[in-house]
Amino acid sequence: MKLINPTIILVRPQLSENIGMTARAMDNFGLSKLFIVNPRAEWPSKLAENSAKQGINIIKKVKIFTSLQDAVSKFKVVIATTNRKRFITKQIFNNFYDLNKKISDFKNTAILFGPENSGLSNQDLRLANYIYTIKTASINKSLNLSHAVSLISYELFNSKKMTNILEENNQQVTKLDLLNFLNSLINDLDSMNFFKPIEKKESMIDNIFAIYNKMNLTKKELRMLWGMHKKLKNQPKI
Repeated sequence: MKLINPTIILVRPQLSENIGMTARAMDNFGLSKLFIVNPRAEWPSKLAENSAKQGINIIKKVKIFTSLQDAVSKFKVVIATTNRKRFITKQIFNNFYDLNKKISDFKNTAILFGPENSGLSNQDLRLANYIYTIKTASINKSLNLSHAVSLISYELFNSKKMTNILEENNQQVTKLDLLNFLNSLINDLDSMNFFKPIEKKESMIDNIFAIYNKMNLTKKELRMLWGMHKKLKNQPKI
């Protein structure tokens, strides 16, 4: 399963600096697509560019929309972020692991963030499939816009790393592949009288198995071991 990065959509953002810092956070965690709906400040914005730092390329490629409906029209799944209590019949997540299962099922996903002063309106939320709330202390549930994007971007980055790990694990050798190699190795060692004294043979074999089972070998690494073993095996005897 290959994780496709969602598009971040800022709805009616008020401060150009927050837009720039949003781009900076996205760039830090490997996101690149930013849509903006009705920014309050004039666009394009030097303030946004200056605060974006290395994320300036994201700012330069921003798509501007005059309505949220147009901005989300091509997405299959839309996730709205809000910490305000809403009386809307939608599935609400506060655990990113559960939410990410929904994200990873679709290639076209957008995540909405509302304006700094009020957050997303009920009319905005109508267009969302799911709502995600970021856990905070009950004393202060309000997050700066760029901070909220940073947290989501970090979670997406971690999820992608986990996906890469799972893909790498798919390249690990099966027990059958490893057993074939170990049986050949042990037979060759036995033919060269490696197991001495004989009464310790079984414990020595146990140790060999223990060593190789600790390695979590990939198929590529096992092919290398086969090549090394065959090369040593075919060396002329002195």
